[in-house]
Amino acid sequence: MVVSLSVNTLHVNFESVLAMDHSGMVSMFKTLETTGLKGFLTATGSVYEAAVGKFFAIAKVIAGLIVTSVANRKLALSKEMFAETFGLPTEGMVGFLDIPKETLSEVRSLFSGSDVPFRVPIKKKETKIEFILLNDIVAKVNWAQILFNTLVAMVNNPSRRSLGYAVQISIMLGKLVKADLGESVKLHPQKVRTDKSVVTYIKKNLKVTPSCESRNHTEDTASNIEGGE
Repeated sequence: MVVSLSVNTLHVNFESVLAMDHSGMVSMFKTLETTGLKGFLTATGSVYEAAVGKFFAIAKVIAGLIVTSVANRKLALSKEMFAETFGLPTEGMVGFLDIPKETLSEVRSLFSGSDVPFRVPIKKKETKIEFILLNDIVAKVNWAQILFNTLVAMVNNPSRRSLGYAVQISIMLGKLVKADLGESVKLHPQKVRTDKSVVTYIKKNLKVTPSCESRNHTEDTASNIEGGE
Protein backbone atom coordinates (compact mmCIF):
# COMPACT_ATOMS: atom_id res chain seq x y z
CA MET A 1 0.00 0.00 0.00
CA VAL A 2 2.59 2.59 1.09
CA VAL A 3 4.81 1.75 -1.88
CA SER A 4 2.06 2.90 -4.25
CA LEU A 5 1.16 5.85 -2.03
CA SER A 6 4.71 7.18 -1.93
CA VAL A 7 5.83 6.47 -5.50
CA ASN A 8 5.56 10.18 -6.39
CA THR A 9 6.42 11.49 -2.94
CA LEU A 10 9.21 14.05 -2.69
CA HIS A 11 10.10 15.81 0.56
CA VAL A 12 12.70 18.27 1.74
CA ASN A 13 15.16 18.40 4.62
CA PHE A 14 15.00 22.18 4.94
CA GLU A 15 17.73 22.42 7.58
CA SER A 16 20.10 20.67 5.18
CA VAL A 17 19.26 22.50 1.94
CA LEU A 18 19.15 25.96 3.51
CA ALA A 19 22.75 25.49 4.66
CA MET A 20 23.97 24.91 1.10
CA ASP A 21 26.69 27.06 -0.42
CA HIS A 22 24.53 27.81 -3.46
CA SER A 23 22.59 31.07 -3.36
CA GLY A 24 20.21 30.10 -6.16
CA MET A 25 19.11 26.87 -4.54
CA VAL A 26 18.88 28.42 -1.08
CA SER A 27 16.71 31.20 -2.49
CA MET A 28 14.44 28.66 -4.14
CA PHE A 29 13.94 26.64 -0.96
CA LYS A 30 13.33 29.83 1.02
CA THR A 31 10.60 30.59 -1.50
CA LEU A 32 8.94 27.31 -0.54
CA GLU A 33 9.01 28.49 3.07
CA THR A 34 7.47 31.88 2.33
CA THR A 35 4.70 30.34 0.21
CA GLY A 36 3.58 28.22 3.16
CA LEU A 37 4.60 24.84 1.78
CA LYS A 38 7.36 24.04 4.25
CA GLY A 39 5.13 22.16 6.68
CA PHE A 40 3.67 20.05 3.90
CA LEU A 41 7.00 19.22 2.26
CA THR A 42 9.20 18.73 5.32
CA ALA A 43 10.60 15.21 5.49
CA THR A 44 9.87 13.16 8.62
CA GLY A 45 11.96 10.15 7.63
CA SER A 46 9.29 7.49 8.11
CA VAL A 47 5.63 6.56 7.57
CA TYR A 48 3.11 4.46 9.48
CA GLU A 49 2.45 1.82 6.85
CA ALA A 50 -0.48 -0.01 8.45
CA ALA A 51 -2.16 3.17 9.66
CA VAL A 52 -2.00 4.82 6.23
CA GLY A 53 -3.45 1.70 4.65
CA LYS A 54 -6.29 1.65 7.19
CA PHE A 55 -6.95 5.34 6.64
CA PHE A 56 -7.75 4.76 2.97
CA ALA A 57 -9.35 1.34 3.37
CA ILE A 58 -12.47 2.67 5.06
CA ALA A 59 -12.32 6.40 4.31
CA LYS A 60 -15.38 8.11 2.86
CA VAL A 61 -16.15 11.69 1.91
CA ILE A 62 -19.26 12.91 3.71
CA ALA A 63 -20.43 16.53 3.49
CA GLY A 64 -16.95 17.71 2.60
CA LEU A 65 -15.28 15.79 5.43
CA ILE A 66 -13.00 12.77 5.09
CA VAL A 67 -14.42 10.28 7.58
CA THR A 68 -12.38 7.24 8.60
CA SER A 69 -11.18 5.24 11.59
CA VAL A 70 -7.62 4.44 12.63
CA ALA A 71 -6.38 2.67 15.78
CA ASN A 72 -10.00 2.39 16.97
CA ARG A 73 -10.36 6.16 16.82
CA LYS A 74 -12.88 7.86 14.57
CA LEU A 75 -11.63 10.80 12.54
CA ALA A 76 -13.56 13.41 10.57
CA LEU A 77 -10.94 15.45 8.72
CA SER A 78 -11.94 18.89 7.49
CA LYS A 79 -10.06 21.25 5.19
CA GLU A 80 -9.44 23.53 8.16
CA MET A 81 -7.89 20.72 10.23
CA PHE A 82 -5.76 19.71 7.26
CA ALA A 83 -4.53 23.27 6.74
CA GLU A 84 -3.76 23.77 10.43
CA THR A 85 -1.76 20.53 10.61
CA PHE A 86 0.68 21.72 7.95
CA GLY A 87 0.46 25.47 8.47
CA LEU A 88 -1.01 25.99 5.01
CA PRO A 89 -2.56 29.29 3.87
CA THR A 90 -6.35 29.11 3.76
CA GLU A 91 -6.82 32.06 1.41
CA GLY A 92 -5.68 32.64 -2.14
CA MET A 93 -6.16 31.30 -5.63
CA VAL A 94 -7.48 27.79 -6.17
CA GLY A 95 -6.75 27.92 -9.90
CA PHE A 96 -4.37 29.60 -12.31
CA LEU A 97 -6.39 30.23 -15.46
CA ASP A 98 -7.47 33.75 -14.53
CA ILE A 99 -4.20 35.15 -13.18
CA PRO A 100 -3.72 38.78 -14.36
CA LYS A 101 -0.87 39.35 -16.82
CA GLU A 102 0.62 41.94 -14.46
CA THR A 103 0.87 39.32 -11.71
CA LEU A 104 2.51 36.81 -14.03
CA SER A 105 5.08 39.41 -15.10
CA GLU A 106 5.86 40.25 -11.46
CA VAL A 107 6.30 36.58 -10.52
CA ARG A 108 8.53 35.90 -13.51
CA SER A 109 10.74 38.85 -12.59
CA LEU A 110 10.95 37.61 -9.01
CA PHE A 111 12.00 34.12 -10.07
CA SER A 112 14.48 35.23 -12.72
CA GLY A 113 16.93 36.73 -10.23
CA SER A 114 17.86 39.36 -12.82
CA ASP A 115 16.41 42.34 -14.68
CA VAL A 116 15.24 40.01 -17.43
CA PRO A 117 11.84 38.44 -16.65
CA PHE A 118 11.84 34.65 -16.44
CA ARG A 119 10.43 33.12 -19.63
CA VAL A 120 8.80 29.72 -19.47
CA PRO A 121 10.93 27.58 -21.82
CA ILE A 122 9.50 25.23 -24.39
CA LYS A 123 11.98 22.48 -23.59
CA LYS A 124 13.01 21.32 -20.11
CA LYS A 125 16.69 21.29 -21.11
CA GLU A 126 16.52 25.09 -21.53
CA THR A 127 15.36 25.64 -17.95
CA LYS A 128 17.62 26.80 -15.13
CA ILE A 129 18.49 24.01 -12.70
CA GLU A 130 16.72 25.82 -9.85
CA PHE A 131 13.44 25.87 -11.75
CA ILE A 132 13.68 22.24 -12.90
CA LEU A 133 14.08 21.17 -9.29
CA LEU A 134 11.37 23.52 -8.10
CA ASN A 135 9.00 22.01 -10.66
CA ASP A 136 9.88 18.49 -9.51
CA ILE A 137 9.08 19.39 -5.93
CA VAL A 138 5.86 21.37 -6.26
CA ALA A 139 4.42 19.93 -9.47
CA LYS A 140 1.43 18.34 -7.64
CA VAL A 141 1.00 20.67 -4.68
CA ASN A 142 -0.42 24.11 -3.94
CA TRP A 143 -2.41 25.87 -1.19
CA ALA A 144 -4.75 24.30 1.37
CA GLN A 145 -7.79 24.06 -0.89
CA ILE A 146 -5.93 22.36 -3.73
CA LEU A 147 -4.05 19.97 -1.46
CA PHE A 148 -7.18 18.96 0.44
CA ASN A 149 -9.13 18.52 -2.80
CA THR A 150 -6.37 16.21 -4.00
CA LEU A 151 -6.68 14.11 -0.85
CA VAL A 152 -10.46 13.97 -1.30
CA ALA A 153 -9.95 12.76 -4.87
CA MET A 154 -7.58 10.07 -3.61
CA VAL A 155 -10.23 8.85 -1.17
CA ASN A 156 -12.89 8.77 -3.88
CA ASN A 157 -10.67 7.22 -6.54
CA PRO A 158 -8.11 4.54 -5.51
CA SER A 159 -6.30 4.87 -8.85
CA ARG A 160 -5.20 8.38 -7.83
CA ARG A 161 -3.49 7.29 -4.62
CA SER A 162 -0.11 7.11 -6.33
CA LEU A 163 -0.12 10.92 -6.02
CA GLY A 164 1.55 10.41 -2.66
CA TYR A 165 0.52 11.78 0.76
CA ALA A 166 1.79 8.76 2.75
CA VAL A 167 4.07 10.98 4.84
CA GLN A 168 1.46 13.71 5.27
CA ILE A 169 -1.21 11.24 6.36
CA SER A 170 1.23 9.74 8.87
CA ILE A 171 1.87 13.23 10.28
CA MET A 172 -1.86 13.99 10.50
CA LEU A 173 -2.66 10.71 12.22
CA GLY A 174 0.15 11.25 14.69
CA LYS A 175 -1.22 14.69 15.63
CA LEU A 176 -4.95 14.03 15.44
CA VAL A 177 -5.45 10.41 16.47
CA LYS A 178 -2.86 10.37 19.26
CA ALA A 179 -2.77 6.60 19.59
CA ASP A 180 -0.44 3.71 18.80
CA LEU A 181 -0.19 3.75 15.01
CA GLY A 182 1.96 0.65 14.77
CA GLU A 183 5.38 0.17 13.25
CA SER A 184 6.87 2.95 11.15
CA VAL A 185 8.68 2.33 7.87
CA LYS A 186 11.70 4.42 6.93
CA LEU A 187 11.24 6.65 3.90
CA HIS A 188 13.61 5.89 1.03
CA PRO A 189 16.55 8.37 0.94
CA GLN A 190 15.82 9.19 -2.71
CA LYS A 191 12.47 10.63 -1.61
CA VAL A 192 14.15 13.32 0.50
CA ARG A 193 15.99 16.35 -0.88
CA THR A 194 19.12 17.13 1.13
CA ASP A 195 22.18 19.27 0.40
CA LYS A 196 23.98 16.19 -0.93
CA SER A 197 21.15 15.05 -3.20
CA VAL A 198 20.73 18.59 -4.56
CA VAL A 199 24.47 18.83 -5.30
CA THR A 200 24.22 15.50 -7.13
CA TYR A 201 21.24 16.86 -9.05
CA ILE A 202 23.21 19.95 -10.06
CA LYS A 203 26.20 17.90 -11.24
CA LYS A 204 23.94 15.76 -13.41
CA ASN A 205 22.54 18.91 -15.00
CA LEU A 206 25.73 20.92 -15.48
CA LYS A 207 25.23 20.82 -19.23
CA VAL A 208 21.81 22.43 -18.91
CA THR A 209 22.12 25.98 -20.29
CA PRO A 210 19.58 28.65 -19.26
CA SER A 211 17.59 29.74 -22.31
CA CYS A 212 18.63 33.41 -22.02
CA GLU A 213 22.32 32.48 -21.83
CA SER A 214 21.97 30.13 -24.79
CA ARG A 215 20.24 32.85 -26.81
CA ASN A 216 22.89 35.44 -25.94
CA HIS A 217 25.66 33.03 -26.87
CA THR A 218 24.03 32.37 -30.24
CA GLU A 219 23.64 36.09 -30.91
CA ASP A 220 27.28 36.78 -29.97
CA THR A 221 28.46 34.00 -32.25
CA ALA A 222 26.40 35.35 -35.13
CA SER A 223 27.82 38.85 -34.58
CA ASN A 224 31.36 37.53 -34.61
CA ILE A 225 30.76 35.69 -37.88
CA GLU A 226 29.24 38.77 -39.50
CA GLY A 227 32.19 40.84 -38.29
CA GLY A 228 34.65 38.43 -39.84
CA GLU A 229 36.11 37.22 -36.54
